[in-house]
Amino acid sequence: MELTSNVSGRIFDIQGFSVHDGPGARSLIFLKGCSLSCFWCSNPEGISQSDVPLYYASKCIGCLNCVAACQHDAIHIIDGKHIIDRDICEQCKDPLCIETCYTDAMRMSGRTINVEELFTILQRDRHYWGENGGVTFGGGEPLLQLDFIRSILKKCHDAFIHTAIETCGQVAWKNFEKTIGYIDWIFFDLKHIDPERHKTGTGQGNRKIIDNIRKLNETYNGRMVFRLPLVPGFNDKKEDIEGLAAMIAETKWKEINILPVHHLGREKYTFLGMDYKGLDFPPPSSDELMRAKAIFTKAGIDCYIGHATPF
Repeated sequence: MELTSNVSGRIFDIQGFSVHDGPGARSLIFLKGCSLSCFWCSNPEGISQSDVPLYYASKCIGCLNCVAACQHDAIHIIDGKHIIDRDICEQCKDPLCIETCYTDAMRMSGRTINVEELFTILQRDRHYWGENGGVTFGGGEPLLQLDFIRSILKKCHDAFIHTAIETCGQVAWKNFEKTIGYIDWIFFDLKHIDPERHKTGTGQGNRKIIDNIRKLNETYNGRMVFRLPLVPGFNDKKEDIEGLAAMIAETKWKEINILPVHHLGREKYTFLGMDYKGLDFPPPSSDELMRAKAIFTKAGIDCYIGHATPF
C-alpha cells in the first residue's frame, strides 16, 4: 500500500493533554468503528464506523427545524419526544438536520479527516507535550482503519513523535503486521479468557485476540501493557483472573493495568437512542481490585490499578 497524506479516516474526538494513555502529555485520537460491542463501553459513539446524530434533549427548543430538513423522513416527534431512526441516518450523505439545528441539540457522532489535516494538529500540539509526550490512537478500534492508521503512524514515526495505540486485538493479523514497525507502545485490552463468556460480553469470541498476542510476542519489540476492564459478575472470578495471568505469563510482557468498570458514559447511550446494559454490573470494590491484583502479582506480573501505570 502506498502511504500518502491524502488518505482519510473517521474520528469522533481529539483529546489534548491526556496524561493516562502513555508517557508524558499526549494527544489522544479516537477513531470510529470497533470490532467488539462491549456492553459496558463508555464510547458507544465509536462502535459504528458510520455517522449518526447525537440528540441532546436538554438543548432542544422544539423548533422542529431538524424534522423539516430531514430528506429521509428519519426524525419524528412522538409524545413530545424526538424519535430518530438511526438505521436511516447511517445512509445519509447530507445531514441537513445538523446544519439547521441552531442550539447544537443535534451533533454528528464523527467526522472525516485526512492524514495531513491530522498531522497538522499533532504538530501544533507537540509543543505542549513536553519531552516525553506523543500521540495515542484509540477508539473504537484504531487498527480497523488500516490505510489511515498506517499512514498517520508512519508520518508520526518519521517525525520522531512517540506513538501508542489502544487495541482490543480483534483484527486481522495483517493489520498489526503492517503497523507495528511504527508503534512504540501498545495498550492491549483483555476482556475474558473464556471464549464463550467473551462472546457474551463483547459480541465476539477471543481466539483471534489470543492468536494476535502470541504473534506479537514473536515479532513486536516495543512496550506492551495489557489492560483489564474489571467487571464484577462478568470477568472477576478467581479462575477468570488466573487464566488471564497464565496467558500473560507466557509472553515477554509482564504488566497489566486493571481498569475498574464505570458508568460515566451511560448518558451517551441516551443521546444515541441506545439502551445501556452496564448498570447491572457495579464497579468493583477496593477488596475486589486487590484480590485480582494479588493473583497477577503471584504470577510474576506487575499489576497497576486505575491510572497508576508507571510511564
